[in-house]
Amino acid sequence: MKAIVIAALLATGISASGAEAPLSRIAFGSCINKTNHAMLDRTLTLPFDLFVFLGDNIYADTADMQVMKAKYRALRESSFFQGLLKKAPFAATWDDHDYGVNDGGADYPKKVEAQQIFLDTFNEPANAPRRKRPGVYDARVFGPPGKRVQVILLDTRYFRSPLKRGDNKAEPSGGPYVPNPSPEVTMLGEAQWSWLETQLKQPAELRLVASSIQFISEFSGAEAWANMPLEKKRLLALIQKTRANGVMIVSGDRHWAELSKMDSGAGYPLYDMTSSALTQKHPRGTPTPNIYREGPTWHEANVGLLHIDWEQKNPPITIQVIDEQGTVRIEKQLRLSDLQSRQ
Repeated sequence: MKAIVIAALLATGISASGAEAPLSRIAFGSCINKTNHAMLDRTLTLPFDLFVFLGDNIYADTADMQVMKAKYRALRESSFFQGLLKKAPFAATWDDHDYGVNDGGADYPKKVEAQQIFLDTFNEPANAPRRKRPGVYDARVFGPPGKRVQVILLDTRYFRSPLKRGDNKAEPSGGPYVPNPSPEVTMLGEAQWSWLETQLKQPAELRLVASSIQFISEFSGAEAWANMPLEKKRLLALIQKTRANGVMIVSGDRHWAELSKMDSGAGYPLYDMTSSALTQKHPRGTPTPNIYREGPTWHEANVGLLHIDWEQKNPPITIQVIDEQGTVRIEKQLRLSDLQSRQ
């Protein structure tokens, strides 16, 4: 019953207390290949009003739906998931390993069945929009006017075109993919693009866009929006077209944490905080090139935390990456006005 209530609260944007309270602290993370880990335990001790699953929430990599159900069942029965149900609402999107196939896209043959299992796992209400359409993209607004946080969950799997492979030997850490400049390829699919434009026109002071893969990073050898440069430009153009203020991106996938920053073209900078992985260390420890990187990278288990102090006139926003000891490894402080167009 608790799970159903939380899902319903998420659908309406109402806090678990029953009041339309603003979101002040949002935790986010990705890549859970173990259901018991010190980082998961640490995450539950942190203060947050919402947890965002960024994808690779399990590692299934299968077309056998019974195997996928078993993996999701293990997640649901874990002390982390059960603790989360008691602590705060959550929102979730998927990445390749919980979608069903490594680096998978629209050609995955079990995507319809995988979506059903995903939505069942994360307690999606029977009448929710993403029960009635392909893909797991979703958006919810939390908080009263003047303190609204819009959480936009993108689906970078269900509609995504095949990636282009090529010679990436020049890259110091390799990777099989190269940018595909074709206007025919898509990351989100036309239905999701149209939906996203509508969402960016909704009133909100801060917009947290959850992308399972990195948006800003220049590196395209692994999966990233850089694989499809025209699609990356399309999102930047959409932010400009809709005059959407307050956009920030959170991403996962890479098995290390880093903060990227670029000119959005909308009159304010765009930030992408990558938090990955919740339960494992990156085996190599060497980050791929990224001219947009700000500050250090972190290659041990980590979780992201966003804090907005709505009590101040120009609310400060603190973005952090925290390790399993509770130590802050990456931190960036902004003001809400830094994410507003000056044009």
